[in-house]
Amino acid sequence: MSGILSEPDSPSRIPSSLRLRDEALERFPELAPAYLAGMWQGEPLADAFVADAAALGTGRAMRMLRTACREGIEAVADAPASLVALFAELDAVPDWVDLEAIDRDCRYLGRFTRQGGIVLGAASLVSGYANSAASRPLQLTGRYVESAGVRTIEVSSWLVAASSTGGLQRYARGFELTVRVRIIHALVRRALSGDPRWDEAAWGVPICQAYLAYTLVEFCLIPMRGMAAIGATFLPHEERAYYARWRYIGHLLGIDPTLLATNQGEQEALEEIYLLTRPEVDDYCRDLVAAINDEFLVLEIEQILLPPLRSLAPRVVHALERVFLGDQIADELAIPDTRLKSLVRGVGHVLAGVNRIVDRIPGTLPLRTSLGERYRIKQDARLRARYSVRHDLVDAAPTGKPHPARVEPDTV
Repeated sequence: MSGILSEPDSPSRIPSSLRLRDEALERFPELAPAYLAGMWQGEPLADAFVADAAALGTGRAMRMLRTACREGIEAVADAPASLVALFAELDAVPDWVDLEAIDRDCRYLGRFTRQGGIVLGAASLVSGYANSAASRPLQLTGRYVESAGVRTIEVSSWLVAASSTGGLQRYARGFELTVRVRIIHALVRRALSGDPRWDEAAWGVPICQAYLAYTLVEFCLIPMRGMAAIGATFLPHEERAYYARWRYIGHLLGIDPTLLATNQGEQEALEEIYLLTRPEVDDYCRDLVAAINDEFLVLEIEQILLPPLRSLAPRVVHALERVFLGDQIADELAIPDTRLKSLVRGVGHVLAGVNRIVDRIPGTLPLRTSLGERYRIKQDARLRARYSVRHDLVDAAPTGKPHPARVEPDTV
């Protein structure tokens, strides 16, 4: 990690909801001050564009954004200076990025597509709900408890596009969706910053730099660890490329270089600070977990289990979450304990050994990756039909409750 946060605050100004702040500063004397200062930082370039969008009209501004993503900033007539500045950064690919090498070394990750879907829901998303401040924007925008399945599909749409071969190239779909996620964050941040329900003294800035930095942990470190726990082990060069890809995604999301983790060790340090300081779990956090379990994960596990075993789906979900999150966080989130967690660990250990052997057999990697891609396409179609989802991200949702980033279809 390198660089400095814009307009850094003193770490003595700390949101009141954070816990064990002194311990975090003592254990991480270099990183923790930047993390705590990041609680007061938004993302200047995206925030400036969103401020201009209020005057331009959100629909017009989003059209400009999409044109810049798809055709280049030069194709945008009367582009505001804020959008020009944003794309000046986006178009300047850092010298540490090697997308061809990342794509080459990640080309067979799709062999574990089925396991990846499980880990996305039961590890990545649920881990983010163990923080009442970080999950508060979901509550105040009304985006999750009422539509757990829909939002999970939206997140998956972004991750699949960004992780596909060539997906992060300048004019690719994954690049565009990542930039749109960045702007969605800024739209929510602007809306909540003026909302009397947002307690800045307790929570800091909505979708702040500290929690943006944790995005890499949520979608990189935690999935890698979760996949390994259920036997989907990656090869060493795949792991390195996976972290490199997420470093670049973090850059595209506007994470300040000071907090942008470059490797596994730096992500682990961020995770430790996050876990030390995270605010207490509240009832809304528990409602989020119950929603994703009842409306999404249990239904998906039922699809995997044989018919006689489908009644066990809730317990399997709870077992997976306890393996992924650990018993302490699972207890806080009111995830029921189950002896099946020992079985999940045991089966995961066996499958890891099997997969390591199969990975060495010539020809198996491309074959299994092809099968994984077929499964993903079929699964995506099934889920979209179940939840009547035809869009990618919330800014393109044709119907639904009001949301700061949602634009009527005829204005986009």
